[in-house]
Amino acid sequence: MKQFARKWLLPILAVTLMIIYYITNIQLPPATSIELTQNYHSKIILIPLDTRPPCQKMVVDAGKMAGIEVITPPSEIMDYYTKKGDSKAIQKWLLENISQVDGAIISIDQLLHGGLLASREAQTTDAERVELIKFLHELRQKAADKPIYAFNILPRITPTPTLESDSKKIIKISRLLDEISIFQNVDDIKLVEDLKEDIKEEDLNTYLDLFKKNTAMNKDLIQLTQDNTLTKFIIGQDDGEDFGVPNMEKRSLQNYLHAVNIPSEKVMITKGADEVALSLLANFVQQKTNYQPKIYVAYNDEKAAGTIMPFMAGSVGSTVKEKLNLSNAIEVNSPDKAGLILYVFIGNDDNLSTQYKSAVEIKKYLAQGKKIALVDLSKHFSASETVFPELLKENVPINNLVAYAGWNTASNSIGTALANAIIYKASRPEFNTTNDILALEYNRLTLLYNRILEDYYYLKEIIDVLNITLRTNGYENVNDLDMEHNYIWMNDLLQQDMNKRTWALWHSKSAQQPIAVQTPDGIYKLTIRYLQAETFFPWPRTFEIYLQSHLNLYRLP
Repeated sequence: MKQFARKWLLPILAVTLMIIYYITNIQLPPATSIELTQNYHSKIILIPLDTRPPCQKMVVDAGKMAGIEVITPPSEIMDYYTKKGDSKAIQKWLLENISQVDGAIISIDQLLHGGLLASREAQTTDAERVELIKFLHELRQKAADKPIYAFNILPRITPTPTLESDSKKIIKISRLLDEISIFQNVDDIKLVEDLKEDIKEEDLNTYLDLFKKNTAMNKDLIQLTQDNTLTKFIIGQDDGEDFGVPNMEKRSLQNYLHAVNIPSEKVMITKGADEVALSLLANFVQQKTNYQPKIYVAYNDEKAAGTIMPFMAGSVGSTVKEKLNLSNAIEVNSPDKAGLILYVFIGNDDNLSTQYKSAVEIKKYLAQGKKIALVDLSKHFSASETVFPELLKENVPINNLVAYAGWNTASNSIGTALANAIIYKASRPEFNTTNDILALEYNRLTLLYNRILEDYYYLKEIIDVLNITLRTNGYENVNDLDMEHNYIWMNDLLQQDMNKRTWALWHSKSAQQPIAVQTPDGIYKLTIRYLQAETFFPWPRTFEIYLQSHLNLYRLP
């Protein structure tokens, strides 16, 4: 019996593999592989907020859609997690390379402090701030009339962990100081005095001084924009709340902008941080192509626009308005008047019934040829509250979505989906060869699957599994992985889990549906024949991942 089993084991295995191969490959309709060349028509420098993928890689990838080569400083002089970047070396590199490109997008936090995390430490001196202003004047001379877009981030309410005092009490004081500035409640004033007795005066001064320095820097940068040293300047608000010293600084700067009477096309304050560079890349593309989008905003229910999402200092609707303003968009009141629909799904445990309605509505819009940028958010960061699973259930042709985003905060996602969609829409009329048009579609699809795989599958499903696995095995701090032990192990688990989900997604009816692309050589009916995701943790923590989709495009007869 054993000899019989051994004799037939290999043939049975071979037949099984042939059946699997037949089902997954041979049964597919005949098609021709598309070979493309990535052409670049312009070049821009990016000094990113930090080296995390949303701040750097996402901008580089989006540039490919527009045929823009986005170059960044060498990794050896950039930040890495808690290691700050070499600001002086980055400034030197920027000066040396600005004459070779068509413009620049620069993070002031990187140029002055060495990255976002370093900017929260309040260690930069006034003399260093003055030196940076001199540097920016020199940069303008080197750049001649090339556009220089800059952005700076307001400090968040959470104090730096290097302070010895209770951070919760400092946050409480921060909120009360803002409330007192508005309501002048005597009980709040007394509570602040009581709380001050429990923390070090030096720590509170350090905390408040960070905002004073940031305000002074922002006012200097506003003046630089007024005299056209900077082409455009954006102030981003990181991880906001209803009340806090960050809001006081924001109002102070808003009043200053009103006093100096500078238009919002030149200087603007917006919610968000990580996505600001991508929004500025969209502005760069718009300036090159003279593109002003007409956008219709759709929500999944009547309460969505008024919802205040976690880590936000305002409603979803106010954030949408800011991002439309940043994009110089015209908001229209009908999808038939729009060149782009921004569909904002805000899921929570009270509106699960809107998932089906929204999926059907999106499917209808796509069938009409509408271009949709989908923002897919959950109030509790839960997959069950998002619309994406319903899209798969209803066989919605997801390859026709112009953009998708559902990561981190509402401002991150709205800004990302809108910027990617605008870059795509602005670039499409600029390309007149079949190769460049198909490359645009390839890059759009790659970005689309990057966001779906990370924003939905990783951030809504996989991350919790990995964190639980770490803690079950005795690793409590998921934000400080051991590079020699659990980091490698977690990367292996991440890749295995992502492989399974990528395979399932690729084989869904939604992903299998072809797209039609008009080219000078006729209509190309394109299908994705292979989808894989390369993943790892760029920093030793599970909060974010590096993800690169690899897909093969085929032309159907």
